[in-house]
Amino acid sequence: MSVSMLRATSPCICTPLARLGAAAMGVVSVACLAGAAPAVADTSFGYRMGVNASGLEFAEGSFPGTLGTNYIAPTASELGYYAGKDMGIVRLPFAWERLQPTLNGAFDATYLGYIQTAVATARGQGMMVLLDPHNYAMYRPTGQNRHHIGSSTVPVSAFVDLWTRLAQLYASDPGVVFGLMNEPVQWDDYGEELQCAEWAGYANQAIAAIRAAGAIDNWVFVPGNFWTGAWSWSSATDTTGTNNATAMLAIVDSAGKCAFEVHQYLDSNYSGTSDTCDASHGASDLATFTTWMQSHGQIGFLGEIGAGSNTTCYDDLNGVFDFMESNTDVWAGFTYWASSNWSIQFSIEPTNWQYQSNSTQSSTTPQDATMMTQVLAARYALAGSVGACAGDLNADQVIDAMDLARLLVVWGAHPLGHAGDFNIDLQVDHLDLALLLESWGACP
Repeated sequence: MSVSMLRATSPCICTPLARLGAAAMGVVSVACLAGAAPAVADTSFGYRMGVNASGLEFAEGSFPGTLGTNYIAPTASELGYYAGKDMGIVRLPFAWERLQPTLNGAFDATYLGYIQTAVATARGQGMMVLLDPHNYAMYRPTGQNRHHIGSSTVPVSAFVDLWTRLAQLYASDPGVVFGLMNEPVQWDDYGEELQCAEWAGYANQAIAAIRAAGAIDNWVFVPGNFWTGAWSWSSATDTTGTNNATAMLAIVDSAGKCAFEVHQYLDSNYSGTSDTCDASHGASDLATFTTWMQSHGQIGFLGEIGAGSNTTCYDDLNGVFDFMESNTDVWAGFTYWASSNWSIQFSIEPTNWQYQSNSTQSSTTPQDATMMTQVLAARYALAGSVGACAGDLNADQVIDAMDLARLLVVWGAHPLGHAGDFNIDLQVDHLDLALLLESWGACP
């Protein structure tokens, strides 16, 4: 077998991946093997840490709304600040209704411009962007409550149309990740249920449309039902008795670049509405989902996590991040909730910026939020590293010949931050080799 990164040539249920003959070299190959042993996840995404740049999705009940009055867009100053913290990815929530006021219709040019500007700015700062229609698998037609995707009012074809258009816009930039939907919920505003298997089917149609639109190299992040809670992945069931752990095994991606996005808050009911953390809602709640990924050859991304600024929460968060960093075989990173120049809970926006509008910033010298200085700064400093330090490509806490062998496999220009892109510039080149040589030896 050629020592190269192979793409699946046929759809794989759950995009299973297996280490084939080149396993000794650390090569990850994509394959569909009937009855094969538990697969190994495609970790070429790396381990990326970032933030949710919240604002475009604000004021859900005020559509279309006005920028600076009902909603805001991340500014160049904000994105530059977060890039300066070594963040590798920004999750960009937006409102489907503002982007596409009429289902299956053209995108609103003005609102699309806000999204495109944010994407271009973040990409120019070296960060990947995770697009996030922040809609809970629902859409609110003008003057109505929210209807689920799959209803007669919001047919699946409309969801497919949304992602076809977005894929066409960003197929040429694999640094843009497609997050299919924020937190699908079981019941819409009319009491209609979204079954887990139904949602998996809708996600598959969207993925197929993305690939058909030519977006072959973009990663797709797929959430589960029930607010895509990591803690409830295997326990929460719909009225058919099905949970995400069963239903999401049906996800198919012909490109083999698919991950599952989950969320985890640390308060008593996992809602992210309290500054009081429950000590039992940390790393232990990720264990079952982690085992599920390892058993089925998947990777996961923690799209939202947030907590209050107090000692208990700091300890819980550090426990979560320590756990994820010790399982980078299946975890692809996280985006913290959140940043915003308007007041939101858990914001890590600089405390002295005091925006009065979307463009007016009262201070140019950012004063870090306590959460940033107490927990997150040290984590973001690891962004872009597969292991605990640059060069530890197989995350075994040692930089040795196995890491060098894997580096040789991925050497050259690439679009996705593969193993070897230590400085996160979307190139594997002499600068990465220099960084590797600086850190050669035992990984601390």
